[in-house]
Amino acid sequence: MAGTPRRRPARSGGQGATRRPRTTRPAGRAVTRNRPRSGASTSSTQRRSSVMTPRRWVVIGALTALLAVMLVPTGKSWYDQRQRLAELQKQVSAQEANVEDLRRQRELWETDEYVEAQARKRLKFVKPGERSYTVIDPEGEAPDVDPETGAVTAPSTQPWYEQISSSVSAADDPNSPQ
Repeated sequence: MAGTPRRRPARSGGQGATRRPRTTRPAGRAVTRNRPRSGASTSSTQRRSSVMTPRRWVVIGALTALLAVMLVPTGKSWYDQRQRLAELQKQVSAQEANVEDLRRQRELWETDEYVEAQARKRLKFVKPGERSYTVIDPEGEAPDVDPETGAVTAPSTQPWYEQISSSVSAADDPNSPQ
């Protein structure tokens, strides 16, 4: 028993021990290496693989369209954000300039001379013993003054609702002077 080879038990499946290994290659084709056989056949296979067939153009076009569909919204968002950022930077620079102007005005208002000058100019304040004169523009239109009473007369003596009514009727009349 020591000199006889052991036999393996038969496999279940009904084919027995004489089973051949299966191959993935179709029968009748020999195994070939990727070595070129001759120079002429190599250039024809390279030419054949480098030719753009309609199928390849369709695939490239579809991939390009897909890439465009994916990137266009992203690019638009980026562009919109850049525009918004530029607007905000302009707004910040304008606000910084405004802050500087307000600081300068605050410093001016802290001095007594500036406060006095503004009181004289805006409020027409005068010191005791001084006289204030107001010059009226001689070229400006003077209001109508009633010579008997000295009161300023209004351009119209109609009540406001009659003024609106006459204004509406004048606007509707194309022959009325404007």
